Amino acid sequence: MPPIIQLSASELLQQIRIGALSVTDVVEAHIAQIERVNPSLNAVVTPLFDQARRAAHEADAQRDHLSELPPLFGLPVTIKDSLDVADAPATCGMLARRDRIAPQDAAVVAALRKAGAIVLGKTNAPEVCWSQETNNLLYGCTNNPWNLAHTVGGSTGGEAAIIAACGSALGMGSDISGSIRMPAAFTGIVGLRPTSATLEETGHYPLVSGRLADLEAVGPMARRVEDVALAFAVLTGRPYTPPDPAVLRGQKVAYWFNGGLTFADPNIRRAVVGAVEALRGAGMTPTARTIPPQVRFAQIGWLSYLDRDARRAIDQAFMQPGVFAEIRNHLRGKPTVAYGSLHFWQAAMMSIVSERVFNGVRWREAINRLVTAWIGEGGVIISPIFPTTAPKHQWQFFAPFTTIPYQQWVNLAGLPGLTVPTGVAPNGLPTAVQVIGAHGREDVILAAGMVIQQALTPIWNAPALASEHGASVAEKDRL
Repeated sequence: MPPIIQLSASELLQQIRIGALSVTDVVEAHIAQIERVNPSLNAVVTPLFDQARRAAHEADAQRDHLSELPPLFGLPVTIKDSLDVADAPATCGMLARRDRIAPQDAAVVAALRKAGAIVLGKTNAPEVCWSQETNNLLYGCTNNPWNLAHTVGGSTGGEAAIIAACGSALGMGSDISGSIRMPAAFTGIVGLRPTSATLEETGHYPLVSGRLADLEAVGPMARRVEDVALAFAVLTGRPYTPPDPAVLRGQKVAYWFNGGLTFADPNIRRAVVGAVEALRGAGMTPTARTIPPQVRFAQIGWLSYLDRDARRAIDQAFMQPGVFAEIRNHLRGKPTVAYGSLHFWQAAMMSIVSERVFNGVRWREAINRLVTAWIGEGGVIISPIFPTTAPKHQWQFFAPFTTIPYQQWVNLAGLPGLTVPTGVAPNGLPTAVQVIGAHGREDVILAAGMVIQQALTPIWNAPALASEHGASVAEKDRL
């Protein structure tokens, strides 16, 4: 059997269920891994190890008295810092929230605990989840476990990093602009962005409403598709049924390679081809698509969809006098939020211009009509999440505005999306694709994800950092 920490969530649950591993064994192994890798990663910003140990001992004491174990019994999980965990700091990476302690669990955290999961800690995120680099002035920058010199993306970067480094079996994130899917792709794990507003967001900061809620979703992340499928069933209160590839037969798979103003490199193109061929083998009919302007320039539509209430909510979430005051703070060398978050904060405030020129509601409707025409209710779209593997830190100055359409068209349309790893590129960094489905068809994209996983990554390989000798390897790669 592989080391405990390299078992998937489903494998861990099975070993606990048959009595081969105690919950304490599993929790202690993951705590030890976090303590070993986190100094290199800066992924877990709030360890909750004492609480986790108590919960593990209680679970082991109770298991013989339970007629049926809950579905996530004893599973060690981590939580993005934007989601509340009772009696733990709830900062969302913000200096202005450094002293806030959450009074209760976020809705999705409560659901995981009710199902038996044990929270190990909270993970890093940029201020207000408003950047594609996981960096903030409170906790600093999170590094990619495959190469510490490279980004994990954002905003659910801390979560992706610690799951990829085998410090956590499952985690929760949020996605308003690729924030689950991009970090999952950069770190070689699986991330599910459900259809917008599928899962309750009570206890998430910022708590979105109105048009922001149309763009966002909270969802699970893990190393294998079946683990994310199980978590999604738990979070929606449904009995778990393994993803069934039979639902794909006879359906359409649309695909393309270039989603923004930056073309996808050969490694990413090969990933798309491999995924499409796997789905062809499952009985789907592939069709190459030339993407229309609504998708290629989706960042304009996304910004145009923000109305006055959305801009006001974003502005207030930063808990500062305003974006121009923060620009002055940066010019004076006294910032209160990191540059990456300020970068996107400025863009959101300037959306008043695009809102007056373009109709974001019609843009959203146009993308949804195109998706229906391409795949109907039961097909999928395969496309890149980003045109390359994970870039180096400090990549986002102008780059996001040329690459962000790869992610944002999905959010603008409110569609479900799944990141599926496809292998490792010659540069030693993971490759991945995103699987997009019709509204409410998470069952279809999870089934497609299982097919792609079986064809391209039947065995999940951990980054060198995750092994006992790997820290020195990753540090060497950083130089």
